[in-house]
Amino acid sequence: MSEGSRIFTPYRALGLVSNGIPLAIRYIERRKENLIVTAVGNSFHTYSGNKLVLLTVSNPHPSPIVALSADAYHIYTSCDKVIYAWRRGTEIKHKYVGHQADVHLMLPFGPLLISVDRLNNLRVWDIKDESLHLDMEFQSKSFEISAIVHPATYLNKILLGSKQGQLQLWNLKTCKLLYTFAGWDSEVVTMEQAPAQDVIGIGLANGRIILHNLKFDETVVEFKQDWGRVTGISFRTDGFPVMITGSEMGHIAQWDLQERKLASQIRNAHDSAVAGIACFPNEPLMVTNSRDNTVKIWIFDMLDRGGRLLKFRDGHSAPPLSIRFHGSFGGKIITAGEDSSMRIFHKINNVLSSSLGQASYNRKASKRSKASSEALKMPPITKFTSETTREKSWDSLAAVHRGTPIVTTWDVIITCLFVHYRKTLRLVLWAYHQQLQMHLTYLLKKVKS
Repeated sequence: MSEGSRIFTPYRALGLVSNGIPLAIRYIERRKENLIVTAVGNSFHTYSGNKLVLLTVSNPHPSPIVALSADAYHIYTSCDKVIYAWRRGTEIKHKYVGHQADVHLMLPFGPLLISVDRLNNLRVWDIKDESLHLDMEFQSKSFEISAIVHPATYLNKILLGSKQGQLQLWNLKTCKLLYTFAGWDSEVVTMEQAPAQDVIGIGLANGRIILHNLKFDETVVEFKQDWGRVTGISFRTDGFPVMITGSEMGHIAQWDLQERKLASQIRNAHDSAVAGIACFPNEPLMVTNSRDNTVKIWIFDMLDRGGRLLKFRDGHSAPPLSIRFHGSFGGKIITAGEDSSMRIFHKINNVLSSSLGQASYNRKASKRSKASSEALKMPPITKFTSETTREKSWDSLAAVHRGTPIVTTWDVIITCLFVHYRKTLRLVLWAYHQQLQMHLTYLLKKVKS
């Protein structure tokens, strides 16, 4: 940031939740809580994993964040050719300078930090003293690094995936290539350590998911999703052998590793590609983010072990076209976006922000399915006006749409009240659902006995 006047320095942007950079989660032992970190342009947000409340907003970087990572002590961000280590989400603790290109991959590795830039150079940094521990150059034509993971129990070793499809196992202490895996003739997009020792989950660009045993160089099981590129892999660690994968079409698949089949799927989990996906350690919870400006927490409490949406934070998935303050106190802002949606933002309490919905030619028909909703969606709102006088008696907002003479009216106060009471109703329904599951479990035990 510049040394000049800070009068017009922005504090934070309303409506920004996430972009296309994969999220990072970190577990705080002292608080017994998982924190969710998402990038939003030049800054990053830290959310509480329990209630998905915004905790901190970082100071802006000189340019947009390229990569994001975290461990128990720091949040790591890369901007241009520099890597920053943050404490408490707002304080820059370390800075690592030396790369000649943008850093797009990072991996905290105990006291070390591994980073890979666009020129295919891998560097290993000492986190505390910021010194360069190791510098390795790879030839992009033969092995362009696209993914990196540390296999559990493999001391001082990392596994690199490439766009050519090959894998390489390196020992960082001796700086030696230990083994080269032939690969599967497709770009390695993502890799994740499986709960089983020696097994790594590998997501490929052609939609294949490989569980590979590194010790014996054998494929344990292979799956194929029909939704294209595998954008993320995560494993449940709460006692169920389930692998979860994300796709570039916004769908999420859950694979039963014991029966080796597709267990369930969440269609249209996001309106854009699933950027990041991570399961909370030892909990039936999963968090995802996407370029559609959403962060969602899913819970696996269905009778078929499937997932349902528990909490979410979202904003406009396309740029806003019109913005106005609502009311005489200036605490609420109403926006209309290119995505044909109308939203209301609360300046003080972000939890009270909500969506007024999308303009539709037939609201009842559009609620039946997503396909009909897209077909009946009206053009984006170009201008609107609102008035709070006697807003309990009639609709308080009128809007005009691009290229159509139709005017739509909106009831702002009813929508805000519905959002407030919906949170309470959701808690009541969740408690009822838990009691119902307990009764069903008890009845099944009685039948078996």
